[in-house]
Amino acid sequence: MVTPNNAPHNNIQHIQIDEALELLRQPQRIAFIDVRDRRAYVDEHPIFSVNAPIDSIELHINQLFGGEAGIALVIGDNPILTDWAAAVIQTTTCLAPRILDGGFNAWKMHQLPTWGGEYTPSKAFGEWVEITGKINNITPQNAIKKPPQYQFDVRPFTEYRKFSLPNSIHCSTSRLGALSITNSSIYVHCAGRTRGIIAAQTLADQDFKASIYCITGGTQGWELAGGIRSFNNHKSADELFSEEPMSQHANYLIEKFNLPIATKECESSWTDSKTHFRIITVGEDQTTDQAISPTTLIQSTDQYLGTHNMPIVVQGSNQLDCAVSVLWLRRMGWDAWLRDESAPEPVARKRSTIKPLEWNDQWLSADRIIDIRSSNAFKTSRLSGSNWIPRSQFHTLPKSGRYLIVCNPSQITHTETLINELNLSDGHCITFDTIPKKHIDSCAISLESHPVDQALFFPDRHQGNLEHAQGYLDWEHSLLPTLKDDGEIPWQPIDHPLDHPISHLTAFYQKVHI
Repeated sequence: MVTPNNAPHNNIQHIQIDEALELLRQPQRIAFIDVRDRRAYVDEHPIFSVNAPIDSIELHINQLFGGEAGIALVIGDNPILTDWAAAVIQTTTCLAPRILDGGFNAWKMHQLPTWGGEYTPSKAFGEWVEITGKINNITPQNAIKKPPQYQFDVRPFTEYRKFSLPNSIHCSTSRLGALSITNSSIYVHCAGRTRGIIAAQTLADQDFKASIYCITGGTQGWELAGGIRSFNNHKSADELFSEEPMSQHANYLIEKFNLPIATKECESSWTDSKTHFRIITVGEDQTTDQAISPTTLIQSTDQYLGTHNMPIVVQGSNQLDCAVSVLWLRRMGWDAWLRDESAPEPVARKRSTIKPLEWNDQWLSADRIIDIRSSNAFKTSRLSGSNWIPRSQFHTLPKSGRYLIVCNPSQITHTETLINELNLSDGHCITFDTIPKKHIDSCAISLESHPVDQALFFPDRHQGNLEHAQGYLDWEHSLLPTLKDDGEIPWQPIDHPLDHPISHLTAFYQKVHI
């Protein structure tokens, strides 16, 4: 069983640009990790890097990496903080970090490919699906003039409930193939483009007998066309599903696309040969805390899968959810397998628990009280007299003075290490749950500037700001040209056989040179 590498982080290797590019070009297990704050990452980052920001790196490591071993190419913007982040990766995962010397500035100086935005790989892939798949589009103007028999919002129900289009029914993408409304006219949509495109192609994959159209631009395009949205929605497609078991629809996809099955013998063979693989659990019903909605996974793969060139085994209680997930992951270049029901359950990774300290009123006499939890958590409630200062800004703090630092439980150990590395000699970390209620301030507040742990990327596109909505849709259209300018599009056309998926990270950087 592989255990995390616990070597001292001063032994972590620093590499140059040419070495970094060579790593990215090789079909090996590798994660390309940008540890800068979320706002800086969304503004601009290396193409196909994933974000595990210093401010919340523990959370993102938990989402992005399982127990797989491999290389982690780490890029940051402050040498001390980047070294610390690489050490966190080294001690909490099975990845071996390599730090890019010079960080993001060096990447930019060598004019290597960058782009911006959120969930950008999935967004670019969605544009590719529209070009190479079997997608029929309908403009919002025409959709308004000619309503269909059925109109489906394919986002997770929590998003649909907030806002949608008039008369839209909720049906998540992976369940569309089980609908009983064949020989009908159907429109599908999301809030923008990607999930609506994926939904329309998913119905085509099932050879669904209906007239199927994707509403271009989703709810944003609808508003730009002068339409109005609906709010507090509740219509579900539950009564429209066929009586056939979901597994029958899943088997149709498995046979049609020859989706590989990870049997018990297959997993044992991987284990015996030390071939590391990742197991993820999917489910539109999200019956467990670990389950990821297939719709969400496809829309934001860079939030859940960080290590390339290794098998990914998909499991879940609904086989159709699993089959749709495997199909789309393989199209995106992930070596995804459908888990056989007879395979053994994975062993849960043990996580350390920190016993909280008991509160001491003397802590309030610190020169500065700092809260490093998320900005949203801080705005909701905080220790009276505290200020929100994320870890990515710790290098700006004076060395002298007594600090009281409020953390989440998962942050406390690594934060204590960072304090020592920055020579903030008199710093003390506590968890928020140790604070007595009498010292907690829950009054509404606003921060002086936009917090660095939140992206500032067309932020009002869903709040009726048509300029932001148009800007966002234009950005999505710009992604494929960006890939073509810097290397080439790394995905095969949708109708290409799925026998040997190639990592989009590897395929892209094989065409990139200094």
